Amino acid sequence: MNQKIKYVALGIALACTGWTGASAEQVYELNPITVTAQRYEKKDVDVPATTQTFTEKDIAATGADNMSVALGYLDGVVTSGMGPNGASNSSMTSKIVMRGVENGTVVMVNGTPINWRNLYNLENIPTSAVSRVEVVHGGGAVMYGSQATGGVINIITKKKLDNQVEAGWGNRGRQSYKVSANAGSFSFAYDYNKWGTIDKVSDYNTKVTKTTKKNGKTVTVTLFPVHMQQKFRGSEKNNFNAMYQFNDKLDLLYNHNESTNRWSYKYSGIPEGNKYAGLNGQTRYKTKFERDGDFIQLNLHDMDGFSGHIFYNYNSLATHQTNFYSSEASPYKPDNPKYRSYSKEKNKTYGYDFQKVWDQKDKQTFLLGTSLVREEYKNHDPGATSALDREISEGRNIYAAFGSWNRNITPKDTFTLSGRGTWTTGGKKQYHNFSTQAQYLHKLNNNQSIYAGFGQSFVLPTLRQLHSRYDISSPDRIIGNPDLKPQKGTHYEMGWKMETEHRQYKAALFTERIKDDISFSKQKQNGQDYWNTVNEDFKNKGLELTVKGQEKNGFGWHAGFTYQNPKTKEKSQKKTAKTYWDRHYGRILLNGGVDYTKNKWETALNFSYLADRVMTPTSAYSYDTKPYLLTSFFAKYSPNKSDDIILTVDNILNREDVTSHTSSEYYSTPTTFLLSYRHRF
Repeated sequence: MNQKIKYVALGIALACTGWTGASAEQVYELNPITVTAQRYEKKDVDVPATTQTFTEKDIAATGADNMSVALGYLDGVVTSGMGPNGASNSSMTSKIVMRGVENGTVVMVNGTPINWRNLYNLENIPTSAVSRVEVVHGGGAVMYGSQATGGVINIITKKKLDNQVEAGWGNRGRQSYKVSANAGSFSFAYDYNKWGTIDKVSDYNTKVTKTTKKNGKTVTVTLFPVHMQQKFRGSEKNNFNAMYQFNDKLDLLYNHNESTNRWSYKYSGIPEGNKYAGLNGQTRYKTKFERDGDFIQLNLHDMDGFSGHIFYNYNSLATHQTNFYSSEASPYKPDNPKYRSYSKEKNKTYGYDFQKVWDQKDKQTFLLGTSLVREEYKNHDPGATSALDREISEGRNIYAAFGSWNRNITPKDTFTLSGRGTWTTGGKKQYHNFSTQAQYLHKLNNNQSIYAGFGQSFVLPTLRQLHSRYDISSPDRIIGNPDLKPQKGTHYEMGWKMETEHRQYKAALFTERIKDDISFSKQKQNGQDYWNTVNEDFKNKGLELTVKGQEKNGFGWHAGFTYQNPKTKEKSQKKTAKTYWDRHYGRILLNGGVDYTKNKWETALNFSYLADRVMTPTSAYSYDTKPYLLTSFFAKYSPNKSDDIILTVDNILNREDVTSHTSSEYYSTPTTFLLSYRHRF
């Protein structure tokens, strides 16, 4: 796409958002009630923390069909992508990074964390099933336990679905089909999504080496430098949701999802005349990742202040790999056992979370709760050379008791004190932790407040980080570390909020320091790369500004600005450990969007821009890289009450931006569009 076409496309998008005229009878609400920050209902302006509500309309305006893409346009969020439409590459999943903490975001569905070993597959959650999203920035571990060091994202699903069908087609092999129905208390939905090939999603410079003996010592000899190119060979996703509402106080949610992603790696860039030049264009190996999951949740709502849920969450990841050449560029024969490899990982969590709230209205509010989570991790690798590595099975129980006391000191001043005790049983290594949080809020008037807070966070090492063992057939070569310490953090924040009928303003200053953050350090042995789990320290401080407006004429807009400086320093005796403070991500983040509604039309344009950014290798200094600019355009035309025609366009400027943040560069998908038709009955 040449420059002229790019700017014409952008001009059309902006023009669409600027259509004039709207119904004077339209009513807008910018002062939401939020639950996630304090685990019971409060007006946003009365919450002493940086919060954000992503409404159903906001989600639709991104044009995204899954939550991985949609949440990338949240204010103050850095996105880390691996493939088109949020596709995951093995256990490398797209991430939502808040306040610079790489693995510090807890993602919940109706209050239940869905993270599996610090990962989450948001690309498997369709936006059509979501009612709203509540976001809390900063450490939230006191309320929600391990991993909530950067922030909390609570995805709240719809309790009742519309009777409708939808079909969409686009470029790059995109297809989308959806159906949902409702019969009284029962609703169900099925979504199917397909993508075609993307010729280049990543490339990197490396070298082919050979291990040999020289003077009685093992040495690694470089055979030739090489440029590897990664291709996305398509994906398919199936998602089924069912909901049953027994009454206003009790409902049941079931979700089943399956997805398949295919990738290949090819040799390229070998100079002509080199005896290995014939490898250019040849496939080094192909991989297929099959993932399936089940999520069941029984929710109990406010029965005289008592609420909670029982849940079951299962995820599996099967890896199929076909190797055409060895690491030394020697061709494999099909009868070689190393020609094909297979492994399957299973993660399972189940348990409960219950709480009781005593609300004395204008005086004070008490909350007490308890939770139990059973974690199970299994890894099956039939190609492992030792019986010990062929089947890894670990488990543990995580118990917690938590509470908070909210006291109205004066009609304008409120103090909140919270605490959580956590301990584990059943694992090979036991952990215990107690975290506290103190918050103060002063109301300047009914629509304006200032606040300050201090909180502690912690993250338990995952079972995989503790116990994984490496074998040559493993695709990721992760070595567990049973001596890992839990990471602990301290978080300070002060802020200001103001709400008017059509405006919402927020500002926050924050600083955070995390000790023993869990990360990976790269090692090289016998010509192979290994990643050892290590502890590191993390620090960050910054400023967040956001504003949101909704005009009576149908025009809406939002903008966010973040300035921060996240850094890490590893604690390890390994030679490759980064024992110095090294930068992560970027310092300047801008998010924003505009939307417009007029009669039968709805349009929106959204963007996310990260500047002054760096790439951070696992064993070398960070280095500067160009900013990324993510964009999306959405337009919906409704000729009548039953039908919608929807156009979504991603990456409207066709930029080739790097959306990863390590030395492996993954690129944004070229401009894509999807044209859909929806019918309600």
